[in-house]
Amino acid sequence: MSRINPFTPSFGSVPPLMAGREQLIESILNGLDNAPGDPNRTTIFIGARGTGKTALLSKIADEAESRGWVSANVTAVSGMLEDVIQRSVESAKEFAEKQNVNRITSLSAFGFSFTRKVTDEPKGNWRTQMNRILDELNAQGIGLLITVDEVGADTDEMRVLAAAFQHFVRERRNTALIMAGLPQQVSALLSDKKISFLRKAFQHYLDPIPLYEVRDAMRRTVELSGRKIGKQALDAATNATGGFPFLIQLTGYHVWRQHAERAEISPGDVTAGVEYARADMEKMIFRRTLDELSDGDRAFLDAMSVDEKESRLSDIKDRLGVSSNYANQYRIRLIEQGIIGSRGRGKLGFEIPMLRDYLRSGGE
Repeated sequence: MSRINPFTPSFGSVPPLMAGREQLIESILNGLDNAPGDPNRTTIFIGARGTGKTALLSKIADEAESRGWVSANVTAVSGMLEDVIQRSVESAKEFAEKQNVNRITSLSAFGFSFTRKVTDEPKGNWRTQMNRILDELNAQGIGLLITVDEVGADTDEMRVLAAAFQHFVRERRNTALIMAGLPQQVSALLSDKKISFLRKAFQHYLDPIPLYEVRDAMRRTVELSGRKIGKQALDAATNATGGFPFLIQLTGYHVWRQHAERAEISPGDVTAGVEYARADMEKMIFRRTLDELSDGDRAFLDAMSVDEKESRLSDIKDRLGVSSNYANQYRIRLIEQGIIGSRGRGKLGFEIPMLRDYLRSGGE
């Protein structure tokens, strides 16, 4: 009997078990439960592609809604501010309808009242429109969570959002702003003098998940979905992920589908699944990541790929034929982008699993 694949390698999909992020999620949710002004209510997740930023935003929005919040989930592109308004209205309507299914309360008129306020009154600027939405929601004891994915400094709308949200905080409105972005984009955003308020936001770098947590999450996901996986197969699948959130789901997905009709996942299923996952990583992560790098960044990574495990900055410098200061600049740049990480004094390692092998193969 074929079983439904429980692993979710689509970007932004929330996996059944989100390994290694439980404490972070709980901190945000505690901030929502606390009074307005809690610092967790303004948070930025920072990480390279595949570190689970979008899935984390989705998970927090789902959990917030289960606690009685309305969420407006958008991406930082042109039209974002209007999208926040539309998503807030839509989410509020859905919230009211769900509440009325189970019990008749004062919320029975909420959908009509909310829609009338937003559509019939003079628009005003974005902050004025949002004040009306927040007034209506907060009067019903409902908070508004705004999540913004792929934040950056290349849009004036981010400046408007940040400036307005600062006033929401000062006015102690029941709202929260949770954002996510690539390291270099977040760095540019926080360097913008017009939105210095966001520098006070809690910043969480999404590091690789410890392998013991990966192992437990993969095992539980398999077992909760009606199959088994032995120690050898589980160890191989776990090690192949390198603790990289997207690769956890991608590996699990391909391993599962090899013989989905069988009751137990075999070591052979893992071997085949890992190869499929590697091919997808090349197309979905490696190429896009490398395309955004400068020639100097790429040369630094190529020099690192020569080593079997950790690389010494002094060796990289010698291979490139550059000064220590020059090499150190690229070390800092690549660490900020989440592609490499420190492994102790003067040592570096790749943060993205399989990238070393891809570079060695001459991947373009």
